Order: sequence, then structure tokens, then C-alpha cells
Amino acid sequence: MYRVRAPWLMLAAAVLLTGCAQEEAATADQAQVAEKAKQTAEKKMEYMKGAEKAVDEIEAAFVAAYNAEDGAGIAVLFASDGMIAPPGLVSIEQPAIAAYYNAQFESGGDFTLEVEREELVVSGKTSVAWGGYAASVLMEGAETVVTTGRYGVVSRLQKDGSWKIYRHLFNYITPPPPPGG
Repeated sequence: MYRVRAPWLMLAAAVLLTGCAQEEAATADQAQVAEKAKQTAEKKMEYMKGAEKAVDEIEAAFVAAYNAEDGAGIAVLFASDGMIAPPGLVSIEQPAIAAYYNAQFESGGDFTLEVEREELVVSGKTSVAWGGYAASVLMEGAETVVTTGRYGVVSRLQKDGSWKIYRHLFNYITPPPPPGG
């Protein structure tokens, strides 16, 4: 039988074994932290994709309602505290959004809207979309009038889990002609 006679040798072996155990525990802790970070990143990516999809759906519904000349269909896409800021007018709050669009549609003609989003940023419960648009109206017995411009839409996640438009701003690059012009 082999006997260790030097107590320092036994102490060194114990310290070495303890160090190895601590290193293994630290490595396990690091692996757990890395796995949790990976899961958190995956959840964030899933959330971002869901938010982007919701904003895509809002944009498509807005264009469809506009092209159907449905002011009420546009208004339901806005939060209860939502508003639009059209060029040359004061901001129009949610209760009057449908009336604003319906007044345009009641002027007659066939309305068409096309949008091209250039950027979408989602941060927490808010998204900002930015792009360009072309709105055209074909009046009976007249040529098609096309208005182009830029838009910005801020959407927010609502308490019920849906996304709604909070602010919709737009301007003209090519303004519509004056009435009777």
C-alpha cells in the first residue's frame, strides 16, 4: 500500500481537485447563462417578426380600405387616441378620421392608393414605418390625377394584444390640383 507522507502533497491534491470542480461549475453556469441569452434572443426575434407581420397587415388593410373607399374601414385601424396629420390641416383625431376620408371619397371618382414602405423599426411596443405613396383619382370624364408623397406611421401595441395606428403623417411631393383646377 502506498502512503503519502507529505501533508502538503495531500493539500495540493485537494486544492487541485477543488479548482477543477469550481471550473466545471463555472463552465456549467456560463452554459446556462448562454442558453438563457439564446432563448431571450429567440423570443425577441419571434416578437419582432410578429410585430412586423401585424404592421404589414395594418398597412395592407389601410390600402384595401382606401381602395374600397371605406373611411370606416380606415378608421378602425387607428387606436382610440390615434390621429392623422394631413398636409395643410390641423391634426384629426380618431372620432373624425372616417369622416375625413369619406369626405374625399364622396367627391366622386375612383380612388387608388399604392404604398412602398422603405423602413420599419420596431422598438418595444411601438413601431415606426416610413415610405412613399401614390394616390390617384379618376374623375368621371376627366384624366387621372396622381398625388405622390411621403408618409410616416407610428403604431402601438394595444392592451388587447393587437396593433393599431397611433399617428399617421403624410405630405405631398406632387400635390393634388386645386379644386376646379
